Amino acid sequence: MKILLTGATGHLGARLARRLVAAGHEVRAFCRATSAVEPLGGVPVEIARGDVRDRDSVQQAVRGCECVIHAAADVNYWRQDLARQMQVNVEGTRHVAEAARSAEVRRLVHVSSVAAIGIPTNPTPADEAFRFNLEGTGLTYHLSKRLAEERVISEIDRGLNAIIVNPASIEHEERTLALLCKVRRKSWITYFSGGNCVVHPDDVVEGTLAALERGRAGERYILGGENVTFREQAERAARLLGVDRRFLRVPAVATWMAARILEPLARKRNTPPRIAYMVHYCAQRFQFYDSTKAKRALDYRPRSFGEMLSQSKRTLERHAGSWQ
Repeated sequence: MKILLTGATGHLGARLARRLVAAGHEVRAFCRATSAVEPLGGVPVEIARGDVRDRDSVQQAVRGCECVIHAAADVNYWRQDLARQMQVNVEGTRHVAEAARSAEVRRLVHVSSVAAIGIPTNPTPADEAFRFNLEGTGLTYHLSKRLAEERVISEIDRGLNAIIVNPASIEHEERTLALLCKVRRKSWITYFSGGNCVVHPDDVVEGTLAALERGRAGERYILGGENVTFREQAERAARLLGVDRRFLRVPAVATWMAARILEPLARKRNTPPRIAYMVHYCAQRFQFYDSTKAKRALDYRPRSFGEMLSQSKRTLERHAGSWQ
C-alpha cells in the first residue's frame, strides 16, 4: 500500500517511516524544503518536498497515495510565534484532510495529541469522552491541536474515512537519561507536584499502524502509557540505581515566576526558555489518560515507565562516560 506520511523526519515520523517500510508499504515522505532527511537513516522512501501550509503542495503529495498518516505538527511549547503554530497545526491539518477527501484515499490517520483532549482536574485519568477544558488558558499548543481535530471531523462529516489517535507524553530517551544522571549525581532531587502519562515512541508507532489497519472510522484513540507523578518518576529512578535520595517539591509560585522572567528573555534571544508558561501550567497538574479503548479495539499494549527506565539505564551502562 502506498502511504503519504507527513512529519516524516520528526521524532515519531522517522520511526513510523521505518516501521511502515518494514511492513512492506511504499512510503512517500512529505518534508519541508529545509528539513534534513538524516533522521530517516537511509530508509527507502520517496521524498516529496512541500509544506502543510501550502494547499497545492499538499494536494500534489496526496495524489496516487492510498492512505495518509498526518504526523506533522508545530510542537513549540512557548509562545514565540502563535500565528505559525496555528497555521501549521490547524490550517495545515485542514489542507491534509481536504486533500485526502478530494483524492478519495482509503483512510487518513491523524496523529493528534492528548493535548486536544484536555487536562484532568484531579488524578482520575481522562478518556476519549473527556470534555475539553482549556479554553482561555493560553495553552496555544493544546488549543491548536483541538482545533486541528475539529478540521478533521469536519471532513469526516463530508465523507472522509479518518481516525484520530492521541499520543500521550512521548518519551525522548535523552530526557530519561537526563533523569537517571540527575538522580545519580545529586542528593536532593527537585520535582513538580503533578505528573504525566509517559509512552514509548515505538508503542505509539504500533498503535498508529493498528489504527490504520483496523481502527473504526470516525473514532479517536488515546495512545498512552503509564500514568506517573513526577515525584514517583524520580523515586523509581533512584530505586533502579540503588541510591538513597531526598526529594524537594518545586512550588507553583517558583515556576510561575520563572516563566514570567524567562519567556520575555527568550523572545529577545530567540531561544526557547527553560521554563515557559505552559510548562508551569502543566507541571502542577495530573496529565493522566486512559488507553482502555485502544487496548480493547486495537490490541494496544504499551510498555511501562519502568521498562523505559531500565532501557535507558542499559544505554548508560554501555556508555560509561555518560555517568557524569
